[in-house]
Amino acid sequence: MGSWTTRQARAEKVPVVHFARLKRQQRDLRFDVEWLDTEPFVDFAPEFKARVRHSSDWPPVEAYDELVSVVRGVAASWGGPALTPRFVPFDRDAVREAGGYEAHVARCRAVPTRPKNWHDFFNMAAWAHFPRVRWALNGIHIRAVKAEADPRNGRTPAQNRAAHFDESGMVVVSSDASVLTELQGLQFKRVFWQRRETLARTTRFVLVGHGSMESLLTPHLGLAAKALLVHEPDIGERTDRMHEFVDELAAARIEEWPQRLEPLYPIPMLGIPGWYAKQCEALYDDTRYFPTRRWREHSA
Repeated sequence: MGSWTTRQARAEKVPVVHFARLKRQQRDLRFDVEWLDTEPFVDFAPEFKARVRHSSDWPPVEAYDELVSVVRGVAASWGGPALTPRFVPFDRDAVREAGGYEAHVARCRAVPTRPKNWHDFFNMAAWAHFPRVRWALNGIHIRAVKAEADPRNGRTPAQNRAAHFDESGMVVVSSDASVLTELQGLQFKRVFWQRRETLARTTRFVLVGHGSMESLLTPHLGLAAKALLVHEPDIGERTDRMHEFVDELAAARIEEWPQRLEPLYPIPMLGIPGWYAKQCEALYDDTRYFPTRRWREHSA
């Protein structure tokens, strides 16, 4: 049986609007910057945050190139084309003519972008901070061998992995190997609650997926990232350039996926210290969100 509201709507023969969708629609009507002062967005490049903070309304798509360019290092090149693509208004015909979204990005070095859209705004933010990762993911889609594709969705295993990481990817970097081992073992209460002080000294959770960035604007229990776990003994030396370090390291790993897929581990994002206002010890006892057994598909 559906909810009372759903049953009433069916009786009156009116459309049923999902409350989560309605909430997103209401949120998209205005551009706010309060999220800049929350995790994980506080770690965005200072120059990027400053430009966004001074926006009184939605920046037009034509202004996204300038927003990207202020992030340190992204205007550099690899001895060829600029590291970051251009951002252009979404044109369905142009995307179709190019052979699809990913082909358009690769061939035109331009990202089709919808105006006044949080998902596409954070897509731009991800390109700004992790351009090598984004090109590596794009390359997997472009260079996939069709004969290896799953007939159910037309994607290869590497493309499936790339699609998941694009939307909900995270890189967990820690100087404490035991933290990574415990995350692999789903010991979330121990890591996030009992070892909070250790975590603050040793570990960084770097969100790469732009879909998860958008979801954190209206957080709800159930949000989980798919993470690469990285042991980095000299994490203190990496702190000032963590985005750049993660970008280079993760891109190199992603480029190997067509030959060797590696597991991505589930990270309940609202359990990460500081990422959710209602954290308390009881929260981590909720096994619906913090499972103690392996999730059915943690490496998709």
